[in-house]
Amino acid sequence: MKEEDGPRFELPDKALTALPTGAVKDTVEHLGHRIALGHYPVGDVLPKEDELVASLRVSRTVIREAVKVLCGKGLVRTARRYGSRVCPFTDWNLLDPDVIRWHTPDCPMTARIFAEASQLRFIFEPEAAALAAVNGSRNQHERILQAARNVHGDYGEAAMIGAVFAFHSTILQATGNLMLTHFQNLIHAVLVSSYASGDGNLPGEPAFREHHIAVALAIRAQEPDAARRKMRDLLNFGGGAAPSADTGRNML
Repeated sequence: MKEEDGPRFELPDKALTALPTGAVKDTVEHLGHRIALGHYPVGDVLPKEDELVASLRVSRTVIREAVKVLCGKGLVRTARRYGSRVCPFTDWNLLDPDVIRWHTPDCPMTARIFAEASQLRFIFEPEAAALAAVNGSRNQHERILQAARNVHGDYGEAAMIGAVFAFHSTILQATGNLMLTHFQNLIHAVLVSSYASGDGNLPGEPAFREHHIAVALAIRAQEPDAARRKMRDLLNFGGGAAPSADTGRNML
């Protein structure tokens, strides 16, 4: 371990963190992924409660709680007269990390979700870097630089992804803008979906690491224009412009 690199970073588990582990979480995961895959197409009604109880081997209470969660994420809507119907795609909460994560490469809308998430990041991340340079604390600036220096493969892919998340999330926190900080969940979901499965192609090194460090140094120097420019360079280098239409991946 290089002395300048500091401690390793880990990617936090943000998946369904509001739910207890167990049957409800598993049921939400199962149904959410099947909706994303199109097994339950938009406009279709989910199987009746009795059918889900039998097929998933869980209680009615678990099914009802899982459906409530899916309603909260905009995937389904319930009504007494027709049961639980899959909502139009435009109603889904596409900033929800679970909704993004359920869109694996074989889902029909994955390419669009990741391409448009990339466009969104190009809108807010350069400005976030500029704000972080002005508003961030010294400790935040140092953490951003420390994370940037850990963007390498020496510790393995998981640690590298953790460092990338710490880098971007700390920048958002350093903006001092509470709304921007909520985009941490989007970045987390993109990282998990793109690389946690182990089949992602990490951008080349050492150039990828150097782009992160360049952003961090501009932020620490409190140079907002340079931070904004360097963040654009990083997003372009990291594949942020548009993921592959075949995989919907490759976006750090």
